[in-house]
Amino acid sequence: MKVLGISCGRRNSNTEILVKEALMGAKASGAEVEFVRLQDLTIKPCTGCNACVIDLLEKSGSGDCVIKGDDFPFIDELIAECDGLVLGAPIYEKSPPGQLKSLNDRMGPSHDLAFRLVAKQTREERGITTGKGPDPRSFKPKAASLIAVGGSEWDTLALPMMHLFALPMQFEVVDKMLVNWVALPSMMALHDDFTTRAYHSGEHLVKTLNAPLEEAEYIGDKGICPLCHSKLFEINNAVDNYPVVCSICGVKGTLTTENGKVAFDISEEAKALAHTKITGKFHHAAELKERSLVPHPNVAELKERMVKYNTFIEPSKPTRG
Repeated sequence: MKVLGISCGRRNSNTEILVKEALMGAKASGAEVEFVRLQDLTIKPCTGCNACVIDLLEKSGSGDCVIKGDDFPFIDELIAECDGLVLGAPIYEKSPPGQLKSLNDRMGPSHDLAFRLVAKQTREERGITTGKGPDPRSFKPKAASLIAVGGSEWDTLALPMMHLFALPMQFEVVDKMLVNWVALPSMMALHDDFTTRAYHSGEHLVKTLNAPLEEAEYIGDKGICPLCHSKLFEINNAVDNYPVVCSICGVKGTLTTENGKVAFDISEEAKALAHTKITGKFHHAAELKERSLVPHPNVAELKERMVKYNTFIEPSKPTRG
């Protein structure tokens, strides 16, 4: 069993301290551990070309990214190889650093477990044996622990965005740890309560992976959503029956209050469509195929209509000597 720790923070500072504590707990519980500091890597931004998705579903079946000359293949391999993930990030402007979002975008739909299952099944049904096909390591059960560290309570988007990194690959998130009010560098080493908690998170990750994933226990803050434990929701009053959507797992329901406490009520039918479940991801993929990926009826006019945009203005660029 291998547990990978990814820190999105500074060298030997607060986030890295907690990620390493979690890895210590995992190692003491019998796991092989590896550590990566995301700031040490160069990850180019995704260009949105969709070449990886086309390759996954129509060509070689591997979903490889066409962007070259950076460290994405290195981290991609480590994530594929691991069984458990400890992801730690400092909080900048209520969210994790942008480099994590860049990595998340590069993983993209091509690493989505539902998309990879579709690609695998399609190749099997058509008897396709050429090309690499989806990485078989995509389909093994995996679990993750998330750790966010901030200097105040400006943290609204931190854990949700970190969860969205784990969600497409269907890592079972078994712990979320949020630490506030520790801003000065490396001061986390003096907070025994937080380091002990992180150590326990690593232990729990290994305990989870040593049992059937269906028995996984979530030990973090329970949040509001009963499925992904999010506290972040979208309110859409234009929808009559289920006007509230969980911003992480996408499950739809209603919010109620009782004795000053908020509850999120969802039906059994809605649970099956949540993106934390493979049934929900298949439903999402079907929606994309039926709506977003259907060519416009006037597609023959596209080339002519694009002329005015292609010729209107050139982007400003810096002068480099």
